[in-house]
Amino acid sequence: MVELLVVIAIIAILAAVVVLIINPLELTRRTRDSARLSDLASLQQAINVAVQEATDTGEAILCTGGSYPCGGSTGAGRSGGSGAGTRNSNGTGWVKVNLSSQQSVSVPTLPVDPLNNDTYHYTYCADNDAWEINAVLESVKEIGRMANDGGDENAQDTTGRYEVGSNLTLITSGGTPCAY
Repeated sequence: MVELLVVIAIIAILAAVVVLIINPLELTRRTRDSARLSDLASLQQAINVAVQEATDTGEAILCTGGSYPCGGSTGAGRSGGSGAGTRNSNGTGWVKVNLSSQQSVSVPTLPVDPLNNDTYHYTYCADNDAWEINAVLESVKEIGRMANDGGDENAQDTTGRYEVGSNLTLITSGGTPCAY
């Protein structure tokens, strides 16, 4: 009986050590951050190609069907949130650039954040000739990217943002010209 208890205790200690070393929650966060970084890189490439191929003005390309500043968000309950139509890539979704008509890059539907809630979501903003997309990263490994992306939202917590685009000051906490 004592031997059985010793074996069970050893197995429990090994299981605890494995869980601490592997840290499944951090691995899940890293997976979501990897998806976020991939989504933003793909959108950045697609928008840059759209701007290069277009013959219209910056406003007509970056704010399809509207005036600038224009923007959208994927977060639940947010302006342009995760409701019907927000994933359309024809300029009516949360990104206001018509990516469906591009010949060089194919974006059939717009991505949304893996969590897509009030804290973790994507936000788009464009003005006359510049654009920005933001996301919050959550893993310990990737959170430093928010401070080193060249943008103005540099905190390494959920108040900071990972920013891509041609003007990394368009989306701010204060809301001018677009709020996160």
